[in-house]
Amino acid sequence: MSRSVNNNALMTVPPRLKRATRPPRGTSPLIQGLERAAAAGEADLGAFWRGVESGGTPIVGDLDEQGHRTATFLWRGGDELADVILVANKIADADSYEENRMARVPGTDVWHLTYRMRSDWRASYTVAPVPADGTPAPKDALSAMTRLRRERAIAVAEPQDRAAVARWFDALAHARPDPWARERLDENHSVVSLPEAPSDPRHRVRGNVKPGEVTEHRVASRHLDNTRTVWIHRPEIYPPEGEPWPVTVLLDGRTWYDLPLAPLLDGLIAEGALPPMLTVMVDSLDPGTRTRELACHDPFVCFLDTELPAWLRNLHPITDDPDRTLVAGQSLGGLTALYAALRAPGRFGRVLSQSGSYWWPNVAGTGGESERMVRLVADAETLPGRVHLSAGLQEWSLIGANRRVHEVLCTRGAQLGRPDGFAALAEYNGGHDRACWRADLPDGLVALTEDWPRSTGRTGRGE
Repeated sequence: MSRSVNNNALMTVPPRLKRATRPPRGTSPLIQGLERAAAAGEADLGAFWRGVESGGTPIVGDLDEQGHRTATFLWRGGDELADVILVANKIADADSYEENRMARVPGTDVWHLTYRMRSDWRASYTVAPVPADGTPAPKDALSAMTRLRRERAIAVAEPQDRAAVARWFDALAHARPDPWARERLDENHSVVSLPEAPSDPRHRVRGNVKPGEVTEHRVASRHLDNTRTVWIHRPEIYPPEGEPWPVTVLLDGRTWYDLPLAPLLDGLIAEGALPPMLTVMVDSLDPGTRTRELACHDPFVCFLDTELPAWLRNLHPITDDPDRTLVAGQSLGGLTALYAALRAPGRFGRVLSQSGSYWWPNVAGTGGESERMVRLVADAETLPGRVHLSAGLQEWSLIGANRRVHEVLCTRGAQLGRPDGFAALAEYNGGHDRACWRADLPDGLVALTEDWPRSTGRTGRGE
């Protein structure tokens, strides 16, 4: 394996690009009616909130001739609040505090904001009610990753913008899930899915499915000089007699373990949409370690290529065939998934890259170079057998880079004799968002494993 191409911590800081346009604000007939009733002193707020509780939020408007719908978000509060900020993934950011402030219907406890969005939009979101008395949020209100983002955002902001960036993150410390949301991502985030958004994969699986087994392990690495948690999902259904287990390696494994991903895998394997396979979810430890290891870091690729499969082989009979070994990741993990396949082609022949950080490296760490993956693919002597890329239309800082990586994959693939369509790019109407990745992951796995042996109904615990 060649030397690492990552030599500078500055290279892993995402570029600070301001969004060129913002989603338009819309109007809601429901809010317009409430405003008229409130102005006349006739607002029945009890009935209003009972209706909200019954129907859930956001309140979605009819499909218009341009294929858009309105989505009206609500919060309940009075004079104790100075502001209520809607924090929708990649719609709201440190440059858009004013654009994402909810308005209050005068004389009521109703705060509201309406976006007009294309009808296939999906996003995770929170709502941040900011106290009027300036009460600070608890010190641990922001996650370690968000605290790191705050430090970086302030550091790279123009001096005149730093106060506004700090104000944004101070508001984020008050963020919480929408209590009336119809969907949740996790205990901290709600989800909006407009009617034409791709269906949630958890709703596709039907019937009673016998669960597989998820085991937790600690794996040490000599290459990385650290030890991490690894979870293995083994389905109840086994490969055909005599066949070793195909393997899917999922980076940022705790995200998928916590989701949890295992029931979805069990259902898709039982239906035959996915083959029987071991899914190995690899933890990323902490934000600092993640940023280093998931940025084209050769010692981490050595761990994935040699140490992890050697350890796994002591537990299960696994394949050595790269076309039966898949690596998947999101964001920097998506970058690393493709990089690992380029550096270790004898190990990984299938790549699933969601919202890959192909802007990498930041010009601040290179003196001008960015999007290095384009050059790495163009110069590659071999490419993976299949690649599935996906990125969100709301990811303004990386959608272009993903398109350029896809283009060079197709060009270089043709030169190397790869079949048409070996590299696919799926674009969805969403952001850099686990809610979108959760919806896209099964489709990517199905596309990349369609030639893997499917179930013969063989089950059992012995190997």
